[in-house]
Amino acid sequence: MNKAEILGLFKKVAENPDWQARQWKEEQNGKVIGFLLTDVPEELVHAAGFFPYGISGGNSRLERADAHLQTWACSFVRSSLALALEGKLDFLDGLIIPQTCDTTRMVLGIWQHASPLPFLLNFRVPRQVDRPSARNYLIGELARLKEHLENYRGSEISAEKLKKSIKLYNHNRALLRKLFTLHEQNPASLSNKQLYTVIKASMLMPREKLNELLTELIKAIEQETAVPGNRIRLVISGTLLEPLEILDFIEESGGIVVGDDLKNGFRYIDGDINEAVKPLEALADRQLNKMPSAGYDIARNPRRYFLVKTAEQKKAHGVILLHLKYCEPENYDYYDNIQALEKAGFPAIRIETEYGTTSLGQMRTRVQAFLEMVGGEING
Repeated sequence: MNKAEILGLFKKVAENPDWQARQWKEEQNGKVIGFLLTDVPEELVHAAGFFPYGISGGNSRLERADAHLQTWACSFVRSSLALALEGKLDFLDGLIIPQTCDTTRMVLGIWQHASPLPFLLNFRVPRQVDRPSARNYLIGELARLKEHLENYRGSEISAEKLKKSIKLYNHNRALLRKLFTLHEQNPASLSNKQLYTVIKASMLMPREKLNELLTELIKAIEQETAVPGNRIRLVISGTLLEPLEILDFIEESGGIVVGDDLKNGFRYIDGDINEAVKPLEALADRQLNKMPSAGYDIARNPRRYFLVKTAEQKKAHGVILLHLKYCEPENYDYYDNIQALEKAGFPAIRIETEYGTTSLGQMRTRVQAFLEMVGGEING
């Protein structure tokens, strides 16, 4: 396949998120285990012989979820539940929900009542990750998840299978990070939207097939001649990149995304698992050392300073704080984040989004105005 065909396939997967999972299920006669983004150890699910499927919300009628969740609950979770209520997730055999905020902590029981599944489990991510006890706790939680997967599968997940899955996912993350670097070096070869479409599609495809396509795509891009040009370098910070159209608006205004801390962005592919350490311990270490995010702040690496450091390292000209409406952790972080960024000399703008109801026209206007302002300061 050539570059255009590979990118076209990734686009098709992103626009038809159930396609690959349904196909795999039919061909393999296997089970599909969904997970809400992100922080779920997919390696365990894969090693159990299941298909890990990342639910990133989508086109759903939020009012379907309003009978079960308050309208001021996170629209990502409401959108995901609405997908299930509409039958768009009827291929799932199970679901793992990481407890990363108040909404994800409470939704498991609601989901089980509204859209029952044979396998439904919380993954209790530790909150105070700097405490010495956090590692032992997380290893125990991973062992609990492993045991439940084994019981559902009917057989043990061997250490060899788990190591093999860890190696596969490490390779996948390395390929996606390489793609991110190529985008930064030659944005004319891989646009903002194409990059994040690939990342989105990677949560929805069999990892073995995905790695083959990524290898081909990287080879094709590396053979292209870099096109020089001045771009406004941006970092995007938030919980989730939604809607993807914001990337078009950034592109139209001469911007390039060079970094982020998004669950469906670089945070998903950052950091590998130490293959020389016992598997559950290695999985725990990666989780504990993940970059900070809303609701997952780290005392040794506070999010506001992490964002400043990222902006400095990426030589960013500005930062877009993409705020998912009703996301309380983002609300709590906003003031500290923008104060730290502005103090460090990085212009920043807060743009509020909501699944299903974001005004694209208003967003385009705000993005254009921000990039005009930042571009003026650069050239001024």
